Amino acid sequence: MTQALYQNLNFNLEKFLKKNQIIVVGVSGGQDSCVLLNLLVKSKLNLKIQVCHFNHMLRKNSSDLDESFVKDICSKHSLPFYFKKFNILRASKFLKKGVEETGRLYRKKFFEKIATKTGSTIIALGHHNNDQIETFLMRLIRGSSPKGLSSMSIFDGLYFRPLLEISKKDIREYAEEQNIPWVEDQTNKDEKYTRNNIRKNLVLPIFKMNPNFGETIKTTLEHISHQNAFVADRIQLLEGKLIKSIDSNDFIIPLKKFNKLSLFEKRELLYSFLNKRVRKDVFVSFKNINDLVSLASADSASGKFFLTNQIQIRKGYDYLFIQLNMIEDHKYDIKIKSIGSWEDNSLIVKINKNDNVENSSTKFFDFSSNEIDIKVRNFKNGDRVKLKNSHEKKLQDIFIDNKVPQFMRSKLPVFETKGKVFYIYGLDIDTEYIADKATNTSVGISAYSKNLERLIDAIGL
Repeated sequence: MTQALYQNLNFNLEKFLKKNQIIVVGVSGGQDSCVLLNLLVKSKLNLKIQVCHFNHMLRKNSSDLDESFVKDICSKHSLPFYFKKFNILRASKFLKKGVEETGRLYRKKFFEKIATKTGSTIIALGHHNNDQIETFLMRLIRGSSPKGLSSMSIFDGLYFRPLLEISKKDIREYAEEQNIPWVEDQTNKDEKYTRNNIRKNLVLPIFKMNPNFGETIKTTLEHISHQNAFVADRIQLLEGKLIKSIDSNDFIIPLKKFNKLSLFEKRELLYSFLNKRVRKDVFVSFKNINDLVSLASADSASGKFFLTNQIQIRKGYDYLFIQLNMIEDHKYDIKIKSIGSWEDNSLIVKINKNDNVENSSTKFFDFSSNEIDIKVRNFKNGDRVKLKNSHEKKLQDIFIDNKVPQFMRSKLPVFETKGKVFYIYGLDIDTEYIADKATNTSVGISAYSKNLERLIDAIGL
């Protein structure tokens, strides 16, 4: 067994670690973490081991004895020792979370802080195969997606679990064979903690029914992992095809294509996209995703969904507009009295009176006088525009006719002269001032905004 443990560990070490690498190791003083530390110390990689111990203050004096025990091990092997003492029970009551969850949260913060301090990119933990089984059953009982059921990985970001495929029985035998000392955490027997309850009242009876349950779970988790990888590749492909980036904050999803996806694909796409981009403290729930799917498939032309005060998803005709940081639309205020160039936010406006510059980006207008008196602003309710060879029409109705989503209307710059609207950026409509062709009396207007062009292109205006 000792040889098998060595081979398994050395394979994982050499696969993921380099010689002389700095590595943080979480050591509670229990059997699993002490075996892990023993194996890492013996490794031929000459690792620069930084030992971390978190004192949860759950067992009065015995918690302090665990801390002293780990400190003594570090002294024996001349290893740096970092520790933190923190009242987890009090913190759990303040956060209104379980003791186990609170402990994980604060341990993680502490370990990552020491990793940053020591320049380590690896945090090694002593999780083994039985922990994997317990985690799987905990998540199954509470309810989880296939992604959640995949449980822990040997390597996951900063975290490294080289013992994950080794059983508790093998770890115990190794500790006894090598005379490795450890301390017994009495809270591991307290059934008020969910994991302990599952270990005693569920895992043990299952192993009696199926002694090879560890291998069964391992195979099941491998299947789930492969399925999750397949789904992740598929969702990444869909994200690249369907979700159009306007900038780092704004995104567009075309609903005609989105609504052709299966319900599973819709949910996974939205969850994957949002979960990668929202802050860590923002929880994207299954209900949130279902509400978004319903909004996307609703018959109504418009609608809103707030994930948080700052994260908003708006529907407009055949598009979803996602804002990860909702800010008020920029207020344009450009007053133009002559030829030249003006810039407001990302909008660039150029005015000329030279018919030789006619090109696809320049529109020419004939005003009643040669005087240039142009104002660029945002759309206002009540705006009207007179169409060429036709009647005056509400700009709101023109937006509806052209299927301009509500989320976009206030973003499009409106050009007016002497109080009359004559041009709306992004809309190809002929107003009474549009010139049939450029002349030496026409005023040429060229307007450009990179983000607005991306938005216009995304919704096909």
